[in-house]
Amino acid sequence: MKKKRLISLLLAVFIAAICLPTGFAQAESVPSIELVFDRNTGEIGDILIGTVRINNVKNFAGFQVNIVYDAKVLMAVNPETGKELGSSEFPSGRTLLKNNDFGPLQMVSNNKEEGILNFGATYTYLNEYREAGAAEESGVIAKVGFKILQKKNTAVKFEDSATMPGAVSGTFLFDWNGENITGYKVIQPDGLKFGGSSEPQETPGTQIPGSETPSVTPSATPEVTPQITPSIVPSPTVKPTETPSSTGHAVKVEIEPVIDETTGAAKAVIDDEKLGKAIDEAEKSEGEKTVELSIRKAENADTYIQELPAKFLLSNSAEYKLKVATELGTVEVPANMLDNPSISKLIKEDSVVELVVKEVKIEELSAELREKIGNRPVIDISVVVDGKKVEWSNSKAKVRVSIPYKPDAKELENHEHIVVLYIDAAGKAVSVPSGRYVPDLGVVTFETNHLSIYAVSYVHKTFTDIGSYAWAKKQIEVLASKGVINGTSDTTFTPQADITRADFMILLVKALGLTADVTSNFDDVSEKDYYYEYVGIAKELGITTGVGDNKFNPKAKITRQDMMVLTTNALKIAGKISSPGTSADVERFSDKAQIASYAVEGVATLVKEGIVVGSGNIINPKGNASRAELAAIIYKIYYK
Repeated sequence: MKKKRLISLLLAVFIAAICLPTGFAQAESVPSIELVFDRNTGEIGDILIGTVRINNVKNFAGFQVNIVYDAKVLMAVNPETGKELGSSEFPSGRTLLKNNDFGPLQMVSNNKEEGILNFGATYTYLNEYREAGAAEESGVIAKVGFKILQKKNTAVKFEDSATMPGAVSGTFLFDWNGENITGYKVIQPDGLKFGGSSEPQETPGTQIPGSETPSVTPSATPEVTPQITPSIVPSPTVKPTETPSSTGHAVKVEIEPVIDETTGAAKAVIDDEKLGKAIDEAEKSEGEKTVELSIRKAENADTYIQELPAKFLLSNSAEYKLKVATELGTVEVPANMLDNPSISKLIKEDSVVELVVKEVKIEELSAELREKIGNRPVIDISVVVDGKKVEWSNSKAKVRVSIPYKPDAKELENHEHIVVLYIDAAGKAVSVPSGRYVPDLGVVTFETNHLSIYAVSYVHKTFTDIGSYAWAKKQIEVLASKGVINGTSDTTFTPQADITRADFMILLVKALGLTADVTSNFDDVSEKDYYYEYVGIAKELGITTGVGDNKFNPKAKITRQDMMVLTTNALKIAGKISSPGTSADVERFSDKAQIASYAVEGVATLVKEGIVVGSGNIINPKGNASRAELAAIIYKIYYK
């Protein structure tokens, strides 16, 4: 009798199995991440719900996804309230990675204008999670509502981004060892058919945060080229011509250089009257005022020189900029470039200044430098006043440099590790933290307050102890490669350690490229301290006023709320925040009452900006921040 019942049971199971839909059987057997909609049709105003879930992912401990949609056709909303999803609002409906015993951390940065949802979550106490032995291997990681705005066929899908190297169709999954998971299937949703178009609309190109500064495709507005008569005399007759510019009102002047037969240098000259007229034209703009002096390419020239009247660089503010463009690189200098006592005292009423951009041959460098740089570009940028080279530096005047560069396939895949080095007087290579590759423009850019020899390089720094911090590993490696952040040794980062107030200030000042003349400092900060200059810059700029009695308490562990206050102050000074947050921005946190009154605006601003999102409904203002957590935050600030 028992045997008959067993046969009946097995037969029932077999019949049920062969009757299951194919998709269901696959989801039950193959590790996957999928995005599915409750329906794929609807009318204007309807809300479709997209569910993101993982299926049978062994030892699952974290994820990050990049979802794109057409923002003209759909609006991302909270499916429970129908309200538009905020830029720092994590989607609802997650059933996984919510156990507070394992330190859940969520990250989000949504671009509503571009139609990009990028969010992720992870457990941070991976050892405890692994030792518990009960991995969360299947379940929902998000539910997103999409409100129909137009009746056009469209698509929503996971999609890769150039700034998300190594992703699997716009997704990252991490295991409880902190390693990337591979071998899983990405299941895309069917197209959404609302009518109004015979074919589905193409989804927009993607761009992921970490990046808090999404790249923008250059406008197709054609550039108006100045009409000039080629000339071989040092002071050609040119007519400044307005050039459309997304950053303000630019005036472009093309100049034919004269070749020095002895040195091979190509020299361009513009006189007082012509440059003055070009600046007057640029100053009609309400935005950034720039005059571009474009030196035409000269055959076989390895040096380009732009001569101009020195008085145009003696302003006491950066009221306009002069951009010297050459085939070797472009150097943009502010109007106050020479407003420095050590240089301005050398300048007379009729003085001329030469901005020099010279190609450095790789064989001129030491063997150590050649190994670091390879065959990448190296240029020497200098200033000559009345025929004499001067050592230029000015903490109040930033020079912006761009160098044309074509990465190889490996570099392009991990282009955040393309960096800039400057060669100091001792021949040592020093990282320039602001150096980065801009894929859309095909150039490496950086900002500096001193001139030197600069080289493009490729650095992929890593540490032996960050493997279990997959959610911050990339950020740590990028920042370390650029010289923004250092390890606790050459091979270790100590990601779990709390960070001191002084060390945080170093990260903040480096990431934002802040500079100032340090005229005073706090009583508990000595000139011998490695953080003296950075804390001094922060004090000089008003980022910090200390803890009272002219003390900074540099060796104390920084609290999360103090970190947010200092970061907000720094972002304001750097011009990267348009308006502060308010208490309403932190209303959703259950521990908001723990935020000190002096810190409410700072915390609220970073929440509003999407730089800090908290863990669920916890912001933990009085807790300390680990080195890994701050690396993830500084990375966002770096790209803001």
